[in-house]
Amino acid sequence: MKVNRISRLPLILVLTLAACSGGGGDSAPGDRSAATPQRIVSLIPSATETIVALGALDRLVARSEFDVDPALAHLPSVGEGLTPSLEQLTALRPDLVIAWPDNPSRSVIGRLEGLGVIIYSPEVQTLADIRRATTDLGHMLGLERAADSLIASIDAGLEEVRRAVAGLDPPSVFYVVWYQPATTTGSGTYIDELIRIAGGRNVFADAPGLWPQVSMEEVVRRQPDIVLLSHTEDTPTDVDRLSATVGWRELSAIREGNVFQVDANLYNRPGPRVTLAARTLARLLHPEAFEGASER
Repeated sequence: MKVNRISRLPLILVLTLAACSGGGGDSAPGDRSAATPQRIVSLIPSATETIVALGALDRLVARSEFDVDPALAHLPSVGEGLTPSLEQLTALRPDLVIAWPDNPSRSVIGRLEGLGVIIYSPEVQTLADIRRATTDLGHMLGLERAADSLIASIDAGLEEVRRAVAGLDPPSVFYVVWYQPATTTGSGTYIDELIRIAGGRNVFADAPGLWPQVSMEEVVRRQPDIVLLSHTEDTPTDVDRLSATVGWRELSAIREGNVFQVDANLYNRPGPRVTLAARTLARLLHPEAFEGASER
């Protein structure tokens, strides 16, 4: 799904799709003959989280308004990550900007490149893409060992979750990126992968496209066992109201209380916290597998 097709959709959906959409491929991460970046602006929250996880917080000189980590609160905001203030951004004299894949309506990357700013614009769709982007950032920042260690930690954490739910019957899961219109995840996305790792089955894994819009008639026909509603603190879903809405109220998962709100700032960010997302998801799908286990 192209980024330029989502400009009118709600912000939570725009950020989710933009995080996982490309404009024709990545820009090259560059070679190490150039100076290692010391003044970085990341407009992609998941990339910002990766930089922090690599131990390079001190190299960030700004944040976007969607970066919610308290450790970043002291940094100035350059506005929305999709449409930042270019004047404010260039005044910070960054030697590297990590930007969303571009589209003609915004052309942020092109304008930054015209100002001589070095851009890295990763396309992240899958868990493999998360590993690749982490490797790229580690290379660019001269933190290869930290990147290797972070990737190993992510893989070990995901494998731990996979083992915890091995052999359990997988419930069918309807992951709702947005509910008006109903938009979900198809196969070929890291969320689809996380559902499987957590012991579930994506009820729309066969849908065309990565982030398809689906009719409520089809959702009702498929009757998912569990409904997951992604939200932020600013955009909570009124579950009671949803339960009274035509279509949604026909879902047995809604009627039986098998509907859960999940944090979009965790689930919709393909970065180093995917292990935490998988673990919390597994606890929702298979609480019996974690009885007596401490929260981590």
